[in-house]
Amino acid sequence: MRQSRHRRYVTGIRATRRVFWAAVWLAVVLVTVKAYYLGVPATLAFSDFGNDFRSLAAISYVDVLFAAICWAAARAILAITVDRKRTSAAISMMFVGFAAFAAIYAVANVIFFGIFGGFLTYPLLALVGNLRMLSSSVAATVTPRVILALVGLPIIYTVLVEVTVRLVRPRSNPPRIAFVPLGVWLILGIYGFSAAWTTRQDRRIAENPHWVLISSWWQAVSGDGTVRLTDQFPAADLADFDPIGPRPLSPASIVRQVSQGLGRKVAVPRPPNVIVIVLESVAARWAGLNGGPYDSTPVLKAESAHALVADNFYAHIGRSSNSLVAILLSAYPKLGFRDVTEEYPHLAGTSMASVFRDRGYRTAFVTPSDLSWAEWGPFLKERGFAELRDLHQLACPLISSWGVEDRCMVDGMIDFITQAPGRPFFLLGWTTQTHHPYEPTDDVPVLTFQREPVPDQYELERYLNVLHETDHHLARLFDTVRQLKLDQDTLIVVIGDHGQAFGYPHNTYIQGRTIYEEDVHVPLMFWFPRRYPTTMRSKIVGSQVDLAPTITDLAGVPPAPDWQGRSLFDSTRSSRAYFYVAEDHFTLGLREGDWKYIFALREGVEELYNLAQDPDEQYNLARAEPARTARMRQRLAAWTEANRRQYERADNPLRSASVTSTH
Repeated sequence: MRQSRHRRYVTGIRATRRVFWAAVWLAVVLVTVKAYYLGVPATLAFSDFGNDFRSLAAISYVDVLFAAICWAAARAILAITVDRKRTSAAISMMFVGFAAFAAIYAVANVIFFGIFGGFLTYPLLALVGNLRMLSSSVAATVTPRVILALVGLPIIYTVLVEVTVRLVRPRSNPPRIAFVPLGVWLILGIYGFSAAWTTRQDRRIAENPHWVLISSWWQAVSGDGTVRLTDQFPAADLADFDPIGPRPLSPASIVRQVSQGLGRKVAVPRPPNVIVIVLESVAARWAGLNGGPYDSTPVLKAESAHALVADNFYAHIGRSSNSLVAILLSAYPKLGFRDVTEEYPHLAGTSMASVFRDRGYRTAFVTPSDLSWAEWGPFLKERGFAELRDLHQLACPLISSWGVEDRCMVDGMIDFITQAPGRPFFLLGWTTQTHHPYEPTDDVPVLTFQREPVPDQYELERYLNVLHETDHHLARLFDTVRQLKLDQDTLIVVIGDHGQAFGYPHNTYIQGRTIYEEDVHVPLMFWFPRRYPTTMRSKIVGSQVDLAPTITDLAGVPPAPDWQGRSLFDSTRSSRAYFYVAEDHFTLGLREGDWKYIFALREGVEELYNLAQDPDEQYNLARAEPARTARMRQRLAAWTEANRRQYERADNPLRSASVTSTH
């Protein structure tokens, strides 16, 4: 009996020590991973050691706290099973396995952070169903060294834990002295973060990646999934998001209807063909249409001689699916974590394609990507397109997991146009080759575009070369329209779906992580020789919900009453644009005139920039302009409330039909 108790006691002690040292080594690994992010100091001077040490504590103290919490949870479970030898041993081994996985996850996330500017979140992992399409982007970041680290780390970690358990035999279990360095590290980290990291662009590296995943999951599955602000705002602020309502017919449409009723023929210009080209992941900064330093789109730049170029146009978020909703339905996307096309494949709203189809237009949607992404196929199926063509119909070899060459999309668009050029048509093409990892076509000469001190020069050069390649193919589309003598009867609209970041002028990469200009400011050009015989430019501030009303305005067609946007030519519209980030956090933004306001909800950090004087957003004027920031935050609060009501109706269409607006 005594021997049995002694064995249970020894087994319990060993299990307790194993859990303790597993937590200690987990903390060591998490701190080391953050040290890897900081890199080797430029100088090894002793005077800099204190700052470097404080920075390391600032970005890793939450990780150490995470390891301590995990230890406390495992220790509590062991206390319950103290009399069960096998159970205690199993729990301790399971904890070692959990900690080893946590270490691997930390390594993967710091690598991910260095590339994408943030940790993995639940919304990103929820895209696992589209892993086939993500594979090219993921493969571009997985090097042999990364693979070696991910494979070797759990083995090394497990060996370290077991060796320590056998060699180190503390008198107390665990040694209470361990709580002293824990407390010191937490205090030093909190002080270091508050003193030097709260305003840094990469401040989110101080978060714990495991908690980021858990919290993003919780936010995604709990509540109504929308964000809101508590600021009070004037009821009139909600007018920015009201449906446009019935609008009068254009003068040309009135003349046409009257002449038909009188049986007379009146010389009225025919409704123009409409071609919309959405450039995947193209920011205004890189496209060159808005005066940037990069001549990456010489064809579009030349064609702008017969176009109106909008200098201040915005995407609402760095997410293609939500841009599709805004462009096609003139509806603000939900301020939530998911792709709207996937969450609401049957979202109510009038499609721009339906407006033209109902007027006798042929309609088609063409993309070199795969419409299985984020339920685009089901979403587009009932949106007024007679034809949907993706990589399966274009019959070209894959250039990446995202799709085929943009050349194939242009071929498909030309094929559609030439089928019946005498009949008006609405055609929407959405490129894909400029999506990460920016795969160029073989045998296409590589050009040098570098103009700025961009940290990610290799990726930017690939990106700009692919954009230049896409631009080259678009020349054939313009030429076809001219050869068919349709140039005076065709409106071609070119727009970016969202931006793309390369570490300059802000420390952010890829897309959708911030709402700085490189992420949300997109090019927009209306090529319409009938109306624009020479280049024209507009400084009006607009966003993607305004695109459909502007196109119908130019085409002489009334907008759909349920559209939330306003034509850029509407003199009564507000000169404002709204945008946001939704990852494991929310950041909201507003452009109003020359001013741009950004508010990070979780951190409460405000940023205010005068883009006329500071186009690169380097000088935060929020503290100098308290009244302006407060007023712009009120407008964001109005947006969150309007968005909540909008998607509450989408979630409860029958219930909302009987509820009248309170404003």
